[in-house]
Amino acid sequence: MRKRTRGGPSSKAFRLRMTAIIITLCVATVVAVLVCCPPPSKKQFVQAASPASTQKREKPHGSIEAVQGPPRPLSPAPSFPSPQRQIESRAKLAVILDDAGYNLQELQPFLDLPGPLTIAVLPNLPHSAEAARYVLAAGKDLILHCPMEAEGSENAGPGALRVGMSEEEIDGLLDSDFASVPGAIGMNNHMGSRATADPALMEAVLGYLKRHGLFFVDSRTTGRTVGPSIALKLGIPFLQRNVFIDDNRDEKAVDGAFTVAIREAQEQGAAVAIGHVQNRAVLDILRAGQRELADTGVRLARLEEIMGETKSRPTLAGPREAKDF
Repeated sequence: MRKRTRGGPSSKAFRLRMTAIIITLCVATVVAVLVCCPPPSKKQFVQAASPASTQKREKPHGSIEAVQGPPRPLSPAPSFPSPQRQIESRAKLAVILDDAGYNLQELQPFLDLPGPLTIAVLPNLPHSAEAARYVLAAGKDLILHCPMEAEGSENAGPGALRVGMSEEEIDGLLDSDFASVPGAIGMNNHMGSRATADPALMEAVLGYLKRHGLFFVDSRTTGRTVGPSIALKLGIPFLQRNVFIDDNRDEKAVDGAFTVAIREAQEQGAAVAIGHVQNRAVLDILRAGQRELADTGVRLARLEEIMGETKSRPTLAGPREAKDF
């Protein structure tokens, strides 16, 4: 009888059977573990990792619903205001350009400037109505630059309001003045150092503006003006000039005055500056200044924006006298 050689068919079959048994036992063990201890679902994992991971979201109609959100970070990410919020939070400078209406050539370069500006058009001039149309077409704000009696013998021009006029005369002149500057949303005074210091005249003027839904900007050609006190008494929207940009028409002086206007806006949150369309230096300063304003934290604004912000403090400037313009 022959001896069975090592590693024959019977040995191989035995090893295969043992391997199959071991694999079967391993698989059975894994299945048993999974059945007894199932893994958490994705939703359960998120909730366990961050119990406070729900956020509030407002529906368009105003109701609030809870929505599932990702786990909150351990430290909240820094919050930065949007560019629009940054713009809205900057101090505001309203620039008024007086004495428009004599011609259109000197006015047009100001209308070509970007950003909000206010143009004050003199009434009853050959180009008053046309200038008003140009201003509105350019998207700028339009106000009446109303002639008012100055001190001394200076002539304020056609349609001027004078001390001693009756309320009917004042109403008639204002009707005519506003008709020649169609679309004006308010007025400021041209000259007027005597007129704006007269309580009777100013009460009649501001009463007219209130009845017609118009506002008043006191150019402050005199520190004796009663415009602010009467405007407060009647409840009419008003502002006051902080700085005349071209009280001195020298180019360096204009540049310095514009810097003062920016500082006023920075300190108070809002300010009003007045220049004149006849002054080329004012145009040059505005062209250069608009590019530099962003670095100062100040932006150009409409007059109505400033009035909306300063209801509790409507007087933006102290009694700063200037010559009649």
